Amino acid sequence: MEPAFASLPIIDSHVHFVHPDRMDEILALMDAVPCGRFNLVCIPEPDGTTHNPAALYFKECQPQRVYISGALDYRSVLADSVTASENLARQVRELKAGGFDGLKLIEGKPQVRKLLPHALDGPLYAGMWSALEQEQFPVVFHVADPDEFWDPEKCPDWARQSGWDYSDGSYPSKEALYAEVDAILERHPHLKIIFAHFYFLSPHLERAAHFLDTHPAVCFDLAPHFGMYQDFRCQPGEARDFFLRYQGRIIFGTDTDTRALVRGPQGYRFMQSIPRLIRPFLEWEGAFATPDGAKVHGLNLPDDVLEKIYHANFERLYGSSPAARRKSK
Repeated sequence: MEPAFASLPIIDSHVHFVHPDRMDEILALMDAVPCGRFNLVCIPEPDGTTHNPAALYFKECQPQRVYISGALDYRSVLADSVTASENLARQVRELKAGGFDGLKLIEGKPQVRKLLPHALDGPLYAGMWSALEQEQFPVVFHVADPDEFWDPEKCPDWARQSGWDYSDGSYPSKEALYAEVDAILERHPHLKIIFAHFYFLSPHLERAAHFLDTHPAVCFDLAPHFGMYQDFRCQPGEARDFFLRYQGRIIFGTDTDTRALVRGPQGYRFMQSIPRLIRPFLEWEGAFATPDGAKVHGLNLPDDVLEKIYHANFERLYGSSPAARRKSK
């Protein structure tokens, strides 16, 4: 018989909502965790649109339950380089004034960083970082990707088919992206940033610890990436020590995504499987297989630590309830 889960409030910090007709399915997935509240993270599309309208619609339908982290709109930014930095800073303030709870940045993903060839610590984004720090507007920030995506021998076929094989030399290196982030945080030490997917440092816990020690305002989320929970399973003692030491810096997230749901029952089952991986990893003890066949070594974290990871750390950055939606006159 499987152990019971802790009866604690949970906030999912990392949910993608692109298809408004899939709202009921997202709600069902959140209820199953159960997540009383969740954060919709928006990104820009190559055609210049963003996921912001869909997120605003969801928040209007579920105002007490839904936080929204908006995306930047690059259409006017790229059209006028002279005012671009000021434009991005203005967008940050407009998102906050319009009822958004934070910002989502996908700009550190190598594929996107290549499409928008501007250094994250460069002039284009300078005004944005200043505005984010001044406004204390939190950010969910995707930077880098798994190590294997830069290795032509190890990059999985599914990643290659998605355009995530970075081994041809035309993409920024992982170290270059990390160097840009370090420069940003040195200039703006009070930024409220959640680095998505454990900042892709799950194989390198010593380096992850050094990063958190160097930048005491930032956090990592637990949204899975390729191999992440396998990395933890291979070093269970070190992983538990890390989670206990940095219990105030780790945030629950699943990367639930309506783009997976459009694949039908297979996509829905895959989205269901993610919290069934993360919760046993955090709460159960010893080695086991999840109901979906994933092999995990549980950390058996105490309830006071789970409280922080499941909701308190997120609330410290985003607030205890979503911001009120402000409709334009």
